[in-house]
Amino acid sequence: MPIGLLVPTVLVGWGTVCALTCWRRLGGVARVPALVTNELPFLAACLLIASTALAAAQGDLDSPGGAGVAAAVLAVLVGLAVIVRRALRADAALQNPPARRPWPRILLAPLRGVRREVVRVPNLSYGEGPRRRLDLYHRRDRPTGVPVVLHFHGGGFRSGNKRREARPLIGHLVTQGMLCASANYRLRPQVGYEEQLSDALAAIEWVRSHAREYGGDPDRIFLVGSSAGAYLSVDAVNAGATGIGGIIGRYGYYGRLTPQRPPPPILVIHGENDLLVPASHAREFVERMRVGSRHPPQYVELPGAHHTFDLYESLRSNAVSVAVERFISAHSSR
Repeated sequence: MPIGLLVPTVLVGWGTVCALTCWRRLGGVARVPALVTNELPFLAACLLIASTALAAAQGDLDSPGGAGVAAAVLAVLVGLAVIVRRALRADAALQNPPARRPWPRILLAPLRGVRREVVRVPNLSYGEGPRRRLDLYHRRDRPTGVPVVLHFHGGGFRSGNKRREARPLIGHLVTQGMLCASANYRLRPQVGYEEQLSDALAAIEWVRSHAREYGGDPDRIFLVGSSAGAYLSVDAVNAGATGIGGIIGRYGYYGRLTPQRPPPPILVIHGENDLLVPASHAREFVERMRVGSRHPPQYVELPGAHHTFDLYESLRSNAVSVAVERFISAHSSR
């Protein structure tokens, strides 16, 4: 029995099964393997193929046990092909025009390729305390009068940081000339939700006040929220944030949020197989936001996608980045 091939086959096989299904009761045992395999299928396939080639070179596939493991490898590779096929459907779901994909970045994920045109200005303070910080990203040539994008991270209001999610999205938007910021905020249990909402409002006002220094247009601010950050983005408008050109929620948690004032245009992108926030919850939120809205919210459900689908440069995250760019461009010109 080729143990050196059996171990990666079991690991990748479990991730593949989790990615292709929706087993919420298993919690992190299914959620983490599903995310990694769903967004990094090429890396998983390379690991299996390299392990199989090594086992074959050592003669480990000549036994009945070796042949059985080789058959299992083939079955897992078929599953990975299904994962890739579903990821390729994201562009159609998002109604993206045909575009050139950044294949080097996708194939080399999870390594983060260097974007030489992107400059990061880290840990700018928008208030007192170590968590009230944001990172600002602008293109090296600093175009002026560009839309401003402010991102709030996820983490269930108890964890997370500004450098985790949305990295592929921020890199893409800055490359296209936009000014982006990603903000931390204080976390539970040290503070309550009202303080977290206050942090979101303070970050918005800081960005509005300082946008011109980095080439941004303070009259064209867009909020992007990941998971719990989507809740903060929507509720910041409910709490009185004005001049927001639009909101983009990705795999968002929305609870029982309803519009307290006319909302700006909203794009909600959710995964069909989200194991933390069921897609049905996102659809219910969109229906609540439709009531009395001057800007009917847009909803896209990504085939086969799980939670945190933008953690790596992947086929799916690239499609989402293009769709968000199109949404911002369409609404910032109005």
